[in-house]
Amino acid sequence: MLLPKKMNKETFRHAKDWIITNQKNDGAICWDEHGKFDAWDHSECLLALAIFEEWDHFDKGLEYVFNNINSEGLIISETIKDKVTKDYYEPHHAAYIFLPLVQKYMIDGDASYIQKYQEKLKLIFEGMMKFRDTDGLFFWALDTKGFADNSLITASCSLELSRRAYSFLCTNVLQEEDQEDTNFFNLETFHSSRFNRDGIDRARFSMDSYYPYLIDCGDVDNIDQLLNKFYVEGLGIKCVEEEPWVTIAESSECCIALHKAGKTIEAKKIFNDVMQHMNKDGIFPTGYQYKLDINWPDEHSTWTNAAAIIAADCLYDLTQKDKVLLL
Repeated sequence: MLLPKKMNKETFRHAKDWIITNQKNDGAICWDEHGKFDAWDHSECLLALAIFEEWDHFDKGLEYVFNNINSEGLIISETIKDKVTKDYYEPHHAAYIFLPLVQKYMIDGDASYIQKYQEKLKLIFEGMMKFRDTDGLFFWALDTKGFADNSLITASCSLELSRRAYSFLCTNVLQEEDQEDTNFFNLETFHSSRFNRDGIDRARFSMDSYYPYLIDCGDVDNIDQLLNKFYVEGLGIKCVEEEPWVTIAESSECCIALHKAGKTIEAKKIFNDVMQHMNKDGIFPTGYQYKLDINWPDEHSTWTNAAAIIAADCLYDLTQKDKVLLL
C-alpha cells in the first residue's frame, strides 16, 4: 500500500465504518460478522468511535454495557450471537468502559453526560476492586467456583488504566473524592511469578511485554530487548515470540507504548509497517502470517481496526485533543 502523505481521520474512515457495520441494533459491537462479543474489545471500539465523534453509535455502545452489567458491576466474559460462550467474569472487561468516557469528555467537555451514569460507574469500579487480593494484585476471573488463581499482566495494566480513568472522572467531572489516589503497580510488580499463567512464563507474549509501558511501569532500558524479540522489520510486532505472525492490534498498541516511553521515532516506524497491511477497502486484517504470506486468521476484527485508529490519534493527533491512553 502507498502510504498517505498525511495521517488524518479520512485515512481511517473506512476502518471506522467497519466498526459501525458490526454494531448490532442493541449497541453491542461484535468482533466481526460472526457475532462474537466481549466488553473489553467493545470499549476499545468505543474509543475509536469517540475519536471520530460518532456519538449516536457511541451512545448505543455505552448503553449496551450499562444494560448488561450485573448487580456486582461485572459483565459476562464472552457471547457469540447472544449465547454465553465464556460463563465467567473478568474485571477488566466492564471497567474498560471508563476509558471511552474520558476520551469523550476530553473531546466535548460534556460533564452532564457522565453524571448521568454516576451510580453505574461507581458500581463497576467497586466490582473491579473486589478482585484485588491481599498482595495488591488482581485475580484474572471469577466463576461459580470463585476467583481464579491466575493474575495476568495485560489485564492488570488494563485495570490500572481503568483506575486512572475513573479517578479522572471522580476528580474532574463527578466532584467525588478519588477512590484510589496511588498506582496499583510499580516496576517491580511484573517480576512476580503470580503472572505466570498456570505456572508457565508468559514472556513469549508481546502484550505482556509492552503493556507495562502503557502505565509507566516498563523498564526503558529493556525496550531494545522487547523489539529484538517481537519486531519484524517492515511488518510489525509479533503476537507470540516463536510464531511467524504479526498482529495489527499488538503492533498498534506497542506503538502507543513506545511513544509513552519516549521512543516516538521507533513508534512511527512501526506504525508505517501497520499501514502496509491496510487493504484496498481501507480495513485492517487481524494478523499476517509472513511465512505462508497470508492474512491469518481470515478476518478483519473491529477491535483491530480500533487499535490502529487509537494509535494513529496518539502519534498523529487526529483529534487535536488529549489522549486517553496517556492518562
